Amino acid sequence: MNTKVEISWQGKKFSLLADRAIHWPSQKTLFIADPHFGKAATFRKSGIPVPERTTQDDCDRLTQLVQETYSRTIIFLGDFFHARVGKTEEVRKILTDWRKNLASLQVHLVRGNHDLNSGDPWPELQIQCHPDPVNILGIECRHLPVSKSEKPYLAGHIHPGFTLKGRGKDQIRSACFHLNQSQIILPAFGSFTGLKNIQPLPGEHIFLTNGKEIFEIPITA
Repeated sequence: MNTKVEISWQGKKFSLLADRAIHWPSQKTLFIADPHFGKAATFRKSGIPVPERTTQDDCDRLTQLVQETYSRTIIFLGDFFHARVGKTEEVRKILTDWRKNLASLQVHLVRGNHDLNSGDPWPELQIQCHPDPVNILGIECRHLPVSKSEKPYLAGHIHPGFTLKGRGKDQIRSACFHLNQSQIILPAFGSFTGLKNIQPLPGEHIFLTNGKEIFEIPITA
């Protein structure tokens, strides 16, 4: 089972992880896009009975990734929170407990469109917040992808997905990484998020992941 794929991009070596994150080994850094913490709480505020377990589960996944990769830094590429109404005391406690367990970790957030509405994370989370885009460790980090950029970048926002069609009516639709020479679009990390199907161009790369296994999809002209 392939839990990661090693790639070379812009002269740097990265690992695309099946658990929807990028690891930069030389800098001991993880890139995470679109966790949308508190989304379940937002639904409950609207009267839809969704359990908050998703936030706890995603924090557990983050902790495991940090421990497995020995990372010292996490860079969130936007949409840390889903909405202001989702910043409940329950969510606050879950995130605070997570942060206490990884107190030495450096954490950055590139503010996404949801963050602009929900506000920055609580101070006790000790997260350095930046406008979009920002250069961190020599990498241009964005939330919103752009069609043209002077610098290659990593971004989120789109929640990219891809449908792999087999014989007959068989098909698989799952989250993916979308790469070309100038950008890497990460899948949404949050387990309570949707997908937007993308149509890659010839020469681009798609790495499909179901959260447990990751593999490249050949792109034909």
